[in-house]
Amino acid sequence: HMKRPNQILSFLKTRPITSSIVIVDFGMTLILWIDGNFSLNTLIKYGALNPLLVTQNHEYLRLITVMFLHGSLIHFLMNGLALFYIGGQMELILGPKKYSILYFISGIGSSILVVLLGTANSITVSGAIFGIMGGMLMLTFQKPRWFNERAIRSIRQLIVINLAFTFLFPNISVAGHVGGLITGLILFYFMVPKIPYFVEKRQKEIQKQSMEAPYQA
Repeated sequence: HMKRPNQILSFLKTRPITSSIVIVDFGMTLILWIDGNFSLNTLIKYGALNPLLVTQNHEYLRLITVMFLHGSLIHFLMNGLALFYIGGQMELILGPKKYSILYFISGIGSSILVVLLGTANSITVSGAIFGIMGGMLMLTFQKPRWFNERAIRSIRQLIVINLAFTFLFPNISVAGHVGGLITGLILFYFMVPKIPYFVEKRQKEIQKQSMEAPYQA
């Protein structure tokens, strides 16, 4: 019974940015559900992206607030799981600082493409997770030795399935998802580390411990 709380605490400690995003997303999902059952008015009230409100009313904060909103409980659960697994893994690889840059710049890239290409009266929510997927896809090409073949296949299949959902299902923002994916792909190309952050961190800890160890003749 002690194992599960320890795993949760370990996740919170080693993946602080992913944990924070999931917690904020969960809180906003509850608010949207309780306040208006995810109605369009409720989404707009809490910061969903609408191109007209950005271009005409200059509500630029929506480019960022949209990253924490979901259109339904199912949408939150799907994105939450993707963030938990792919985002959590990416944070270990990049470290909290670079991971934050990847997530938020991808989210802004997603939002900008929606404003430029989306229907004027469309209402859009969260596209930042596609930036993380784009980064992970780029990583499978840049550092294939970091994965086994099965993992590479799974990552690529997951992204293809998510893109297929984007184009096949109604009421999904193609511009938002594609914008996030492309931004993540490009951004990650310049961010890929020589060695994973968690490996580098561990090496530094071992080095520090060896320096602090008492000398024995």
